Amino acid sequence: MPMLSKTISAKKVIKRHFGDLDVELSLDDKIVKKRIDIDSKKCLSCNICVEVCPINIIKSNTPYHPKISKEDCVYCSTCVNACPVNAIEIFHIVGRVFKGNVIIERWNRNEKLIYNRSKCVSCLVCMKNCPFCAINKSKEVIEFDMEKCRLCGYCGYLCPSNAIDFEGI
Repeated sequence: MPMLSKTISAKKVIKRHFGDLDVELSLDDKIVKKRIDIDSKKCLSCNICVEVCPINIIKSNTPYHPKISKEDCVYCSTCVNACPVNAIEIFHIVGRVFKGNVIIERWNRNEKLIYNRSKCVSCLVCMKNCPFCAINKSKEVIEFDMEKCRLCGYCGYLCPSNAIDFEGI
């Protein structure tokens, strides 16, 4: 599914949420929200997603569709790729302020990891928390093993200096 984009006037957002108060809307960075859902109408309750989840946060709920612990999900897409009927979807919603407008983008899958070495403070939060051990430090440089990386976005979510970002489709 291609990335969908929507632009809203920042003035309209302020007016709707703050009325006539003198408020200025600005975001230094983007706001990212993620959601994972199982479509109960499509799901066969085969529990393949339960078996393949690398962090075991999907629980069987037979005869109904499995339950995902949404608070613990790292959005790795393993269950999405394994589902034989495409009943599981992940949505990434990104909001940014640009030239007085709020731009909202939505995509289903991270497609590309973007690492900005100049922003990186070498705190290693990304490496210590990667559920797939895809991040390593070598000679003061962070390296990403793209064979192990599932583009889940967890490292970018945790990065305190916003050195890791993603593009999606």
